[in-house]
Amino acid sequence: MGLIPDNIIDEVLSRADIESVVGRYVQLKRSGSNLWGLCPFHSEKTPSFSVNPSKGIYKCFGCSKGGNAIGFIMEIEHLSYPEAIRHLAAQYGVDIPETGYSGENIHKEEKNRVKDILKEAAKFYYKSFHDPEIGAPARAYAVKRGLSRQTLDNFGIGYSPIAYTALYDLLRKKGYKDEELLKSGIFAVSPKTKKPYDLFRGRLMFPIFDSFGTIIAFGGRALGDEKPKYINSPDSLVYNKQNHLYAMNIARKEQSKQLIVVEGYMDAIAMHSAGFKNTVAALGTSFTDSQLKLCSRYAEEVVFFFDADAAGQKAALRAIKMMMEYLKKLSGINIRIRIAKVPDGKDPDEFIRNNGADKFKEVVRNALYVEDYLMERAKNDNTDPETGVLDRGRYQQDICVYGSWMNDDIKRSRMAGVAAPLLGATIDAVISQMEKYRDAEDKKQALANSRSLERERMEDLGRRNNVDELDNEPDLSDPQEVETKPREFRKVSDTATRDEIDLFAYALSLGSALVKNEKLTDKADIIRPDDFSGDTLRELVRIFLNIFDGRSEKIFARMSDYFSKLTINGQPAEEVMLRAVEAADRSENVTIKTDMYLMLLFKVRSSALSEAESRLLEKRANASPEEKAKIDSDIRKIINYKESLRKRIGEL
Repeated sequence: MGLIPDNIIDEVLSRADIESVVGRYVQLKRSGSNLWGLCPFHSEKTPSFSVNPSKGIYKCFGCSKGGNAIGFIMEIEHLSYPEAIRHLAAQYGVDIPETGYSGENIHKEEKNRVKDILKEAAKFYYKSFHDPEIGAPARAYAVKRGLSRQTLDNFGIGYSPIAYTALYDLLRKKGYKDEELLKSGIFAVSPKTKKPYDLFRGRLMFPIFDSFGTIIAFGGRALGDEKPKYINSPDSLVYNKQNHLYAMNIARKEQSKQLIVVEGYMDAIAMHSAGFKNTVAALGTSFTDSQLKLCSRYAEEVVFFFDADAAGQKAALRAIKMMMEYLKKLSGINIRIRIAKVPDGKDPDEFIRNNGADKFKEVVRNALYVEDYLMERAKNDNTDPETGVLDRGRYQQDICVYGSWMNDDIKRSRMAGVAAPLLGATIDAVISQMEKYRDAEDKKQALANSRSLERERMEDLGRRNNVDELDNEPDLSDPQEVETKPREFRKVSDTATRDEIDLFAYALSLGSALVKNEKLTDKADIIRPDDFSGDTLRELVRIFLNIFDGRSEKIFARMSDYFSKLTINGQPAEEVMLRAVEAADRSENVTIKTDMYLMLLFKVRSSALSEAESRLLEKRANASPEEKAKIDSDIRKIINYKESLRKRIGEL
C-alpha cells in the first residue's frame, strides 16, 4: 500500500470539511466565523471547542487539542495517521491507490490473510453443523434451545467437530501456513505434536462480525457440562474484544435510537428471535468505554441487562462507574443509559421463552435510568431482608459514592433528595458529601493525568529539542513517515521573533493570493527558510513551500499535521501559529494583508542583513588584505540590498 500520496491527502481534506467531520461527534453552534461546542476530549460546561470552517481546523481552548479533520479522527477514534486518512476517504468517497511495498502493506496483507482464514473456518463450521452425522449433537442442542433454521442462518451458527485437525488439514490444503493459522486465534499448539489444532473442537460456534459484517473472531459454547462453558477467540491482528459488540452488524441496520446490551451470545440471539433486533452482547469481557463509544455511533439510548447473580450485579456497578467517568471526559457524547432488571432473577433468554416477547417489552420499558438504579441499589443492598432495617452508615457511604459519579447537578440533587430523609440529614449536607467524594476522585484522576501528560510532554520535548540527531531522522515534511519511522533527533532551536511569527502567519493567511497578487512581483517576495532564525520555523516554511501549490485555500489544515509535532519558543507550534493567523485574518482586504506581509518580510530580512553585516565587520578586523577585499564586497552587497528593501517599504 505504501505511503498515501499528498494529492490524495489534499483531496481528503478538501472533501471531508471539518464542520461535517466534527459535527458527527459534537453539537456545534455558529458564533461569528467560527462554530462552537462542548469539547469531546475533556469535561466542560461552557463551550471552549472551536471549529474554523474556512481554515479547516478545530481548536479547544480548554484542553489545547487542535488540528485538521485527519487529526480530529486520529484523536477521537484512536487511529494512526494513515488509518485516519483511510477512514475519512471511505466516508467521503476518495479512492486511495494501493501501491508500494511498505511495512504497512505487509501488515495489511497479514490481516487480509487472517480474515480469509476466518471466513473459510466459518464455512467449515456451518457445513459441519448441517452434516447429517457430524453435526447431530449441535443440531440437537439448537432444537433444545429453540433456535429456528432462520435464526441459525442469520447468525451463521456452526459446529466445530471433535476431530483435532479436520479444519487444520482443510486450511493447509488451501495454502495457509502454520504461522498464519496461529495468528487467526482459532488454533492452539499441541504440546505433544507441536502442531496447531482446532481450539473450539466439539463446540457450537458463533461467528463474531465487526460492525460492517466481516468475520473477525469466534465464540464456542460447550454442548454439555464441559468447562469452560464458553471459549472465545483471543485478541488478534483483526480482533480486539474491547472494541466490538456481538450482533452489532445486525443491530445497527435497525437504525433504532435504542440499543439493548446483554451479557451472552444466546441472550442476544433469543432477543433477535423475539423481535428485539436492536440487541448486542458484550464479548466475554466487562463492558468497556470503547464499546460505549461504539453504541453512541448508532443510538441515543442504551438499555443494559446484567446477570442477576452477585457477579452480575458487581459487574453492573463497575460498568456504570466506568461509563459515568467516560461520559464526564467526553461531554460531546450524548447518550442516555438505563439499567433493566428481569423479574425473578431470570436471564432475558429464559424470560422470553417462558413469558413471550410482549411481556419482555414491558421489562425494557421499565428499565431504570442510572441514578434511579443506583438509588435502588444503595437502599436494597444495605437493608436487612429479614428485619427491613436500613444500615445507615453503609447506605450513606454507597449513596454518596454513587452520587459522586453523576456529572449532572439535577441528577445528583435528586439522589440527595431521596437519601436525605433516610439519613436524617439536609439535602445540602448530602450533596456536599457527594461533592467531596467527587472532588477527591477528580484530584486523584487529575494527578494521574498530569503525571502522564508531564511524562509525555518531557519525552516529546526531549525528542524534539534536547537530544542528538542521528542519520535515521525521518522527513519532517511527511507525517506518515513521522508516524511509522523511529526517530532520533539533534538539538534544535525553536526560537522565533514576533515579526517572524507574524510574517509566516500572513503567508498562511494569504494562501493562494501569494501567487495571484500583482504586488508580489518576484519570486524573491515569497518567504524562504533562511528568512527565519530558528530551526522550527525554517522547517515549517520548508514544508509550506513543498506543499503550497497556489490553489489550496486550506493550507493551514494541511500544515496542522506538522504544527502538532513542533514547538515555537517552548510553546506548541499549533497554538502559536493559530493565534497569529487569526490576527492576520482580521483584515479581509487582500491588498492591506499583502502590504503587511511585505512590510514584515522586508523588516525580517533587513534585520537579518544587519546581523550579517555586523558579523562581517567583526571578521574584517582580523582579516588579511585579500580577505578584507572580499568582505568589503559582501558588505556593499548587503548595503545595496538593504537600500532596495527600504525603497520597497517606502512604496507600500
